Amino acid sequence: MKPGATFDSIPSFDKFWQFAKLTSTQCNVFLQFDRARKCVTFGHVRFYHFTKIIFFKPMVRFIGNQTLAFFRPVGSYFEINHMSSSIIRQSKDGSLMSLAVRVNQVPTVAIALLMLTISAIGFISFEENTSQRDELPAEEIARFVNSPGHPVFSQYITSDNCGFCYAYGSPAHHSIKTQHPDDYVYISYQSVSYGDTDTARAGNTAGYDWPWTTSGAPDSYWGDRLDKRVSGCGSNTCYDSMFASGGGMTAATTSQYSLKASISESASNFDVNIEAKYIGSGSAPSGIYLYAALTEETCYSYPYADGSRGHNCWKSWLMDSGDYRSQSGGSGNGFQSVSLASSNPMTYSWSIPSALVSGGYSNALVVAALMTGAPSTGSGSEHVLTATDSNMGPLIDVGITDFQVNNLNGHNGFVSGDQLELVVDIANNGEGAYGDGGDIDIYHLDQGSEVHLGGTKINSLSIGGTQTYSTIFDTSDITLNPSGSSTFRARLSDLTADRRPDNNLEEDLALHDMPPVPNRPVVVAASSVERGEEIQFESSALANDLVDDMSSMSGELHYSLHGDNSWANSWVTEVEMIGSGGNSRYIHTIQPPLQAPSGLYDVRMQWTDASGQTSDWVVTENAFELRNALPRILQPGDQGYYGIPTVKVDTVETVSIVGLVSDAETPHSELLIDSNAPQFMSYNSDTQEINIKFDEIFYDSHGNAASQGIFVTIGDGEDFNSGTLLFNVIENGQPRWSGVPTQGFDEGGSASLILTEFLSDTDDNGNSVPANTLDLSIVSVSDESLITATIFDQTLNVAAVNDDSFGLAEIVVRASDGLKESDTVITFYINNINDAPVIDVGDFSNEILQTGDRITIDVISLVTDVDDPADEIWITVTSFVPGAVVYNPISGMATMSWEDSGEEIVTITAEDRHGASTAEIITINVVDDLPLIWADSTGNGDLLVNIDTKNFGTNPSVTIDNVNSMELSDIEVIWNVCNSITGICNDYGKYYDFGPFIVLANGGDGLGIGDYLTLSVNAVDENGFDRATQDQFKAYATEPIDPIAEQPSLDNSDKANSLSLTTTGFMITGLMLSIALVLALVIVLQRQIRRPHPVDIIDYSDQADYSVDQEPMSSPQTVPPLPPNFGPPLPPEGLPPGWTMDQWNYYGEEYLRRREMQ
Repeated sequence: MKPGATFDSIPSFDKFWQFAKLTSTQCNVFLQFDRARKCVTFGHVRFYHFTKIIFFKPMVRFIGNQTLAFFRPVGSYFEINHMSSSIIRQSKDGSLMSLAVRVNQVPTVAIALLMLTISAIGFISFEENTSQRDELPAEEIARFVNSPGHPVFSQYITSDNCGFCYAYGSPAHHSIKTQHPDDYVYISYQSVSYGDTDTARAGNTAGYDWPWTTSGAPDSYWGDRLDKRVSGCGSNTCYDSMFASGGGMTAATTSQYSLKASISESASNFDVNIEAKYIGSGSAPSGIYLYAALTEETCYSYPYADGSRGHNCWKSWLMDSGDYRSQSGGSGNGFQSVSLASSNPMTYSWSIPSALVSGGYSNALVVAALMTGAPSTGSGSEHVLTATDSNMGPLIDVGITDFQVNNLNGHNGFVSGDQLELVVDIANNGEGAYGDGGDIDIYHLDQGSEVHLGGTKINSLSIGGTQTYSTIFDTSDITLNPSGSSTFRARLSDLTADRRPDNNLEEDLALHDMPPVPNRPVVVAASSVERGEEIQFESSALANDLVDDMSSMSGELHYSLHGDNSWANSWVTEVEMIGSGGNSRYIHTIQPPLQAPSGLYDVRMQWTDASGQTSDWVVTENAFELRNALPRILQPGDQGYYGIPTVKVDTVETVSIVGLVSDAETPHSELLIDSNAPQFMSYNSDTQEINIKFDEIFYDSHGNAASQGIFVTIGDGEDFNSGTLLFNVIENGQPRWSGVPTQGFDEGGSASLILTEFLSDTDDNGNSVPANTLDLSIVSVSDESLITATIFDQTLNVAAVNDDSFGLAEIVVRASDGLKESDTVITFYINNINDAPVIDVGDFSNEILQTGDRITIDVISLVTDVDDPADEIWITVTSFVPGAVVYNPISGMATMSWEDSGEEIVTITAEDRHGASTAEIITINVVDDLPLIWADSTGNGDLLVNIDTKNFGTNPSVTIDNVNSMELSDIEVIWNVCNSITGICNDYGKYYDFGPFIVLANGGDGLGIGDYLTLSVNAVDENGFDRATQDQFKAYATEPIDPIAEQPSLDNSDKANSLSLTTTGFMITGLMLSIALVLALVIVLQRQIRRPHPVDIIDYSDQADYSVDQEPMSSPQTVPPLPPNFGPPLPPEGLPPGWTMDQWNYYGEEYLRRREMQ
């Protein structure tokens, strides 16, 4: 039973005084009502025994394990723990006992007398205390918990009947708040019972998504996080460790936000204002919400079971747009979203009825928190940005904004003896002026110990006010270490009420600046080069400190002949840094001059850092070798190569050696050239030319002039080299060809080549003449089955003979100046381009096939490939219908068959061994039968119907003409005579020709009123396909037109009399019919009333047998026509669905009778 509950729910006692006696039994609580007793085990009612007799006994109170008897009037206050409602049964027979039965068991007079007596005794015995109980003062125990140095937010789950809550949980929260009023913010969600904690009284209202436990207390969630939960509490310090560790929040986050809450009283409302501001660097995150509530600082509304009261009990949510949501009133469906800009405060206001808070304005407390994500999420990561309540004072924060150690000479590091300036900047980051003093001190940390270097007092600072303090430090006594540094510290101390201790200490490093340590340079590529060739060295150094790196150091490279110590760097032409970070290094390029002495060389290296400190020289002996460069004859591909010169036969030719001979270090004028060849005549070093003469021309196998060589020796004054100089020797005045590159194109293609640029010509004296005057002709084509070649002017045109041939062909082209001629061979490659196979479906592109029939196609005969044999082509034949198409890759035959009509697509795919493929589609029209079309009045169609008569009482003769050119056989004409009034087809027949044939209607009596004739035709055409009419041909019976006899004219008076009599007759007839209808209705109603039970309607439609493809059922022709008026009249809508006339004649009367009774 929840604390404060009564036994009003006990039916047998809700009108009486209650008397109980507690004894120690196996139940937790045993209630003795004389013969009425109740046992509560673990707070649940287990059984209840009832008798009519109730005895009164005086109340006895006790302490400890003694028997306790008590009685209370209905509605008075008492406390007994239990968890669920009573289950009451009458002990006599075990059935549930209603209130009326139980009251009837007690005489009325006895009940009245008993009530008066018990009431009088109750008022005499004691007076019920209904006044509000005062909060019991809690004895404070001296203790202290450390603050994490930033606001901490907690949400506390508590209940009226929770003993651990009022004994430990609430005092523990209140103790932390008392010790750290400006660092701790919490809210209490107090329900009636710890068995049900997510109630509206505890704050679980619309607009708030309750993420916490729904039963059990005390429970506390910190930082709005499920992973920061403290469940249960057994001491007044149970929350200290969670608070001291930050409660799921960090100073790094809370220091970036300012949050202030205030509340004032206005008439019958509380006016609440909350200001949020982003004071961090950069931009504030998006998706921020303001989670705020109005609480009672002391919970007068919800006392605990022991009479004490907790704190910060929830009373109302502060929702978006100024709305609020309490346990039973207000509006709003979400919390206020907040968009913060740097240092731009946002203020939000609410007006809330003051009646929500017991204890008035002085007891009203606003609790607020900034969160990312719509509150309350219960997320497992930090998302509460900061928190506050309306009792918290303005933020006091004096902190260090900057602390720097600078070398007065401007260097990044320092060497022993440098002067360092230590500068600290502080600022008032709080929300009000600061004037409570404090100290600024600067220290040098020497092996972990603080050495005080100077300090000053903190001035009075306005909001945002700053102060700077500096001092000078001499580094002469500091011993420098490789990659070392010295640490300096600035500290603020003796501040009053500073909320952010995390910014009261800063440190900075002064780096030790050491000389660099060089590494030996390493040669790049070969270490032996000829004069005139460059050589490169890769070098790096160790900075030996944290000040420099490769980008701030420079290296100097010197060279010297080995052992001379004649160091120089004039040959160093380029210094380049490559790489980055730890992979940075320098490349020094040495370009020895041509006159440099050859031999072995030493190199040395020295490094200088940014402060001018230098390393020692590091020497590498025999670092590289400088060799003499031999003169040589240039070859194709060498830089500066001129090519093979052309000379005329039997002519002394002068040829420059420039572009034919080279020496990297010796000019051509200093070279010595000689030869024993008879063609060599002399070398002139002044003009750098040789004189030669060839006596004859050598021709290759094609008849072209071949190159001839002269073996020469070349010397540079130090070394000699030898080689062969080549010359093109031609006839004097003969046209000359330069080499024509090999040409090519793809099979089926063509190419054109202008030959003018490959031609030159001279006259008989060797003087040049224009090449465009030469006549060109084709001498031969090596493979005329592959290409064709023609020349137009001086353009050679070559084309492939067909699209599928490829290979190599040579064309001999002759140039002639009219007197002399020369030939050249031009080679063409025709590239093989793979062609995909070709599928020729031909007559199979659109086939018609009857369902169930088979068609076989020789697919392999439809596929060809010019590049590959047929047995190397992979063929597939597919259809959308599984199994409809079967392809045999061995025979190349495809068999096709379908059971259902429709248009089917067959895809034939052929792929060669190169991956080229082709696909073709064959459309197969699968039909059950093909349509026959009734011809219209213009003769368009297949069948034209001729009927000699359609008059009532006649048997028409029908002839069908085949007006189309198709040949039809197996003709079947089906006719029916049906009636549109009854919906029945009475006559049916077949004829196996197009007629003429007689249609016997109504057993030979001829067509009647409402009759119509239908025709359907089935046949087979000349291709063996079934043909059928898709629609029935219909012809309706007509009444014969009789000649109209001319009636004698009547004068106007006769017409008037006649009309009057007719009208009168109709009126009398209508009146009589109306009377008859009323009488029939009365009879039906009387029969309906007299009938004792409703009668089911019988539907005989399920007795009918239909064929799926039939029109309305035709009656057999063997059945004779029924006599007139044999059956009852049909209803207005005609025959019931599925009935025949025979059924109607025999069962129609019963159908109508049952229909009347409905």
